[in-house]
Amino acid sequence: MDDHRSGDEVRLHWKSPEDLRNGSNRGVEPAFNDGDWLGGSTRRDFLTLAGFSLTAALAACRAPIEKAIPLLVGSDDITPGVASWYATTCGACPAGCGLLVKTRDGRPIKIEGNSSSALSGGGTCATGQAAVLSLYDDARLRSPMVHGKASSWSKADAVISNTLRGAFASRQNVVLLSRNIGSPSTNAVIEEWSQLNPHFRHVIYEPVSLSALREAQSECFGRAAVPHYRFDKARVIVSIDADFLGTWLSPVEFTRQYVRGRAAETRRSQHVQYESRFSVTGSNADLRVPIPPSSHGAVALGLLRRVAKAQGLDGCPEAPEPASALATLDAVAGLLLKHHGQSLIVSGSQDVAVQTVVATLNQFLGNIGTTVDLAQPSLQRRENDSAMAALLDDLDRGEIDVLLLHGVNPAYDHPDARRFLAGLKKVRFSVSTSDRMDETSRFADAVCPDHHFLESWGDAEPVQSSFSLAQPAIAPLFNTRSAVESLLSWSGRPLDHYAYLRDYWRRALFPLQKETADFDAFWDNTLREGVFVVSPTSDPVPIAFRGDWKRAAEAVAGLARASVASPHGNTYEVDLYESVALRDGRHANNPWLQELPDPISKMTWGNVAAVSPATAAALALADGDIVVLRSGGTATELPVLVQPGQDAQTISVAVGYGRIAAGKAGNDVGVNVFPLATMNNGSHRLWMPNVSIERTGRRAELATTQRHFSMEGRDIVQELSVADLSRSEPAPLAEHHLPSLWEPRPEGDHSWGMVIDLDSCTGCSACVIACQSENNVPVVGKQEVQRTREMHWIRIDRYYSGAPENPESVHQPMMCQHCGNAPCETVCPVLATTHSSDGLNQQIYNRCVGTRYCANNCPYKVRRFNWFQYAQNPSFDFHMDSALGRMVLNPDVTVRSRGVMEKCSLCVQRIQAGKVQALQEKRVVADGDIKTACQQACPAEAIVFGDLKDPHSRVSELRRDHRYYNVLDELGTRPNVGYLKKIRNRIETQELK
Repeated sequence: MDDHRSGDEVRLHWKSPEDLRNGSNRGVEPAFNDGDWLGGSTRRDFLTLAGFSLTAALAACRAPIEKAIPLLVGSDDITPGVASWYATTCGACPAGCGLLVKTRDGRPIKIEGNSSSALSGGGTCATGQAAVLSLYDDARLRSPMVHGKASSWSKADAVISNTLRGAFASRQNVVLLSRNIGSPSTNAVIEEWSQLNPHFRHVIYEPVSLSALREAQSECFGRAAVPHYRFDKARVIVSIDADFLGTWLSPVEFTRQYVRGRAAETRRSQHVQYESRFSVTGSNADLRVPIPPSSHGAVALGLLRRVAKAQGLDGCPEAPEPASALATLDAVAGLLLKHHGQSLIVSGSQDVAVQTVVATLNQFLGNIGTTVDLAQPSLQRRENDSAMAALLDDLDRGEIDVLLLHGVNPAYDHPDARRFLAGLKKVRFSVSTSDRMDETSRFADAVCPDHHFLESWGDAEPVQSSFSLAQPAIAPLFNTRSAVESLLSWSGRPLDHYAYLRDYWRRALFPLQKETADFDAFWDNTLREGVFVVSPTSDPVPIAFRGDWKRAAEAVAGLARASVASPHGNTYEVDLYESVALRDGRHANNPWLQELPDPISKMTWGNVAAVSPATAAALALADGDIVVLRSGGTATELPVLVQPGQDAQTISVAVGYGRIAAGKAGNDVGVNVFPLATMNNGSHRLWMPNVSIERTGRRAELATTQRHFSMEGRDIVQELSVADLSRSEPAPLAEHHLPSLWEPRPEGDHSWGMVIDLDSCTGCSACVIACQSENNVPVVGKQEVQRTREMHWIRIDRYYSGAPENPESVHQPMMCQHCGNAPCETVCPVLATTHSSDGLNQQIYNRCVGTRYCANNCPYKVRRFNWFQYAQNPSFDFHMDSALGRMVLNPDVTVRSRGVMEKCSLCVQRIQAGKVQALQEKRVVADGDIKTACQQACPAEAIVFGDLKDPHSRVSELRRDHRYYNVLDELGTRPNVGYLKKIRNRIETQELK
């Protein structure tokens, strides 16, 4: 708001009525009074008030002033306005997926999957998509810190190097505590430290650990490694609380495999899920059985006993089996035996005995070497909980002299964080490479901030013999340094990271390839492709089973008996889990992820205590009621969410929330529930029995989306059984049989459309973040989500069917349907929403005056209204009010202002770019040339986009599929977006016994 004075005249300039209501009305004098409004006013005053409402409506037409700074210095690598792409490796989680990074004028703005990677296959997850925003995080450190004060690298290196030299010379204990490091070159640096310094050791720690899985493989097969699982080769999949489509191990890779194994045109795999909470994986299962966490081992043992008995093996002990699973175990064991060598059993249990039973099942069923690959195992997870427990003991005794912390935050995410901090204070000198002053690094003596992975060189070996390179897509934004470079410097080898990485590949990997004798050519090709796979020179050596399965089975049976014998009464089991958005909390300061609705609960901006409908009825609880969970001496307050499908004896809570030193977006959001976790023989156990729940009498408003729970009798989502596939006929589209009141429209060369396969969509929500990143969709915050004002252009609607105790579910991506007879177009008084000759429903922002008639008239409820100016507004200080945060914006897409309606454009900027590219190459646009952001991100390949006027395009072929239908077809809106029906392949347990 601004005013300019000329004599006594006050000339008011304002952007919206909000400026006036917020007190920005300096210099405004009253134009009227109650007694003499005509005599004391001018015509200008009258028109000022008379036109106030009209001005409020038209205010959105005035765009904010923006200053564009041109690229002043030319470069051979950068063409202003033209995107460059860099192949790299994702560092958002240990999975190490291959990525392509889009940069504009030297700044990364979008992440895509690298189709050259056989593991990720071109898909991404929501966390990987959002990683580009973390690059522009204001909470990142700008320089190294020593004793709480900003320092230079030379001074910090001098202090740390002298400390380390003294420690090694006097044989003091030096420990590097890190998260999983998937980089073979970085591990080589650490190995050099171990060889040169016998008193140095490396401890790998993860707050959500898979160490029991590795230890079980060591006991059974003599190799401490996580198997490389092949879900695409399995005809029967049994998961015992492993959310492999959501967060477990490598969800992007597993989603691609899983969907291909269930394609309608192939023999569909059958999927059974035993779990405590309603997970993303469970929502896609053919048979889902809710069980408490204490029964995970009993289910595995029950299957083992049946399989062993069928194969004539004796000695498997008896144990109580959960009542909810008892009716299914015979049928599921029969399925497994029927598909010998073509089944797969996985478990998320953090109990070595349970994992040993699961490994034994895979061995007895002939899955080793087919669906379970131990010859080339996964190297993504190598944490060691026993080593972490030993380190805590050493810290207690004050026996650690120097502690290096890399990528870890145990002061926040360790179950006994207080013990760790007490031990940290006894360390003589501690160094953290955290990129911010988080809960742990603020207690370190020195903080040497690492690069963001998009600023750094690196490599990865997620699966043995499958390598990928990481290269910087941007120069470091701050005075940070690669952690590898820091380790090299402190060891007396001042090499830069790039030089060491290149030398390592020359020595270790170049001899493994046979295609070229020129290392430079090999390096450049790998850098361009992003991946390098070593072909096996011989058949894998058979791996012998040597596990003591009877001892493990007896241990599991003992746990099952103890669980049944322990009193429950009014106590419950608490199950802690990673959410699809925040995972273990490392991305808590990413507002895109904070506002991403959970695929099942639709929760944003916080965590809840999920209880079953039966439990809620028994305790008289409703959504938002605040309860206290008590376990031992720990008490945690959380709001309640009534979750269908939740096990009645279990309360589930997402970890990753409750940060106090993450940054402005992540601080004080939700509750930290890591203190509820327990230790089991040195391993983290993310469930605990005998937890009481107490009402407080207080309530909290939840920030949830998709608040409608009824389809009002309409078949918005449609399903059919496997048996129906062979006898289904294509349903006639509305345009074929409904009369239209519209005049025929002029048509262009294209008619862009989309088909979404509900059978392939797993609900992972990668498309939501991809759309947000591509189209500059704003973050509105918790309060606005509570008012149902979220801005996502694509939402994943989740629908239930069946009894609330254990319903079936289906996920439906919903965006603007680009109707041929669009109801929004007929009611817009200023023609802000129109129809293009290419079949797109267009939104013209600078015409929109914010009447919202179009939103009221949209039967799909996909239009979004900017209630506020979300960009450059301190009231919405997430990333759009920061010059650094706005670097993520896509310059091809307008940033919308207050009072403007927006919605999905089918990525029209990509359509135009594809048409221009084809024109420059003097050809027609080919099918597949143009991909929308949601389509390109989808790891399940559930979204297909193309030209409906091309009868041979993939999207046209799918519209002729017998599963195709339009949502609300009876309205005659003629959408250009359609769906393929969900296929139900129910496992009827009674028939299989």
